[in-house]
Amino acid sequence: MKKISGLCASLALCASPMSSMAGEIDLSFNSDAVRAFYMHDFAGRDLQGDLGFANNSDKGTVINGSIYVTGFASDGEHPLRAGVGVRAAGVDGDESDQSGLATGLGGFANYTLPDSDRFSIRADIWYAPDILSFGDIEKYQDMSLRVQYALLHEADLYIGIRYLKAEFGEGNSMLLDNGAHLGINFRF
Repeated sequence: MKKISGLCASLALCASPMSSMAGEIDLSFNSDAVRAFYMHDFAGRDLQGDLGFANNSDKGTVINGSIYVTGFASDGEHPLRAGVGVRAAGVDGDESDQSGLATGLGGFANYTLPDSDRFSIRADIWYAPDILSFGDIEKYQDMSLRVQYALLHEADLYIGIRYLKAEFGEGNSMLLDNGAHLGINFRF
């Protein structure tokens, strides 16, 4: 967890008032789990970073930090926006009493529907195999798919599904989230 704290501090310094602010706050939940993200766009670059927290009161907690390059992956009036990068996730399993750090590769894709520009679809996927996992973790998976509606220019409401799982040694695993969730995203 000390490595995650260091990563969070580094990203927070990069997002200081000295850099031009452009960010997002994303909150989502279901009956079992809650997740929060702060995302920061680094001005003048196609570079984005995020800090996140996910908690399931029965299963455990994940704290993550990511950095990725972003841009348009297609041309046209409604292009596909995407990002690829790396995510470090510190996992603390309450049930198994195991913890560790996973460094996953992945990214996101976001597509705005052409005939209804208030609706968009977003998919995120992050994966860390055993070779990129440390401590008790042997594999980390973080995937989500959601449909968003732009309520305001600066805010989206969404409904989605998420799969967030860490596998530990000795056959133990932590399925932190597996199902539907509701959320809101604010841009500033």
